[in-house]
Amino acid sequence: MKSYKVTCLFQADWVSLIPALFGTNQPDSSQVSANVAIFNFSYPVTPNNLGPLVIVEESEQPFIFE
Repeated sequence: MKSYKVTCLFQADWVSLIPALFGTNQPDSSQVSANVAIFNFSYPVTPNNLGPLVIVEESEQPFIFE
């Protein structure tokens, strides 16, 4: 499993941001808040680089939503 924690330095529009980050790949599960989200995939994906205002952290273990 691959887990991605996405932190935006702005209030995110996740409906638009998810396809911009992951293209046609759909996460198996996700948790979102105003500017932080966790996306879990059963296979590795390569998120698109959206610049310095969107930080993507990757882990083999699921992130815990804080």
